[in-house]
Amino acid sequence: MSEKKLKTSGKIKIKDPAKEGWLEKQSRFLKTWRKRWFVLDGHVLYSFKEEKVYENPTEVIDLSIYNSVKSSEQYTNRKNSFDVASRENVFSMVASSSAEKEDWIRKVGSIIVKKHTQWQSDDYGEDSD
Repeated sequence: MSEKKLKTSGKIKIKDPAKEGWLEKQSRFLKTWRKRWFVLDGHVLYSFKEEKVYENPTEVIDLSIYNSVKSSEQYTNRKNSFDVASRENVFSMVASSSAEKEDWIRKVGSIIVKKHTQWQSDDYGEDSD
């Protein structure tokens, strides 16, 4: 499988977003909460400082390397929070409502499952001799 470098600065071309909207995200180092405009486009989750201004994302999360998305209210002590996690990283986010949280979890989860299913079929598929 070929690896394509994700663009992390400048203007980002958003093709067909599966979902976008405001979420709070916990910063990785200071652990403070910041409101960001999130866009799920293909297998990438972007965050931006402004609504529908797709420039200089504050985060670029390649979901193909993440293995779970789940509710995290007990961990963050924040209502409607959820985590996108890999073995090395966890991104914590908070939605405005329970329904929004569940929709983000469903959409992000389907991308994670789809990417891992593709990898498994690529790795364990039948030889085409």
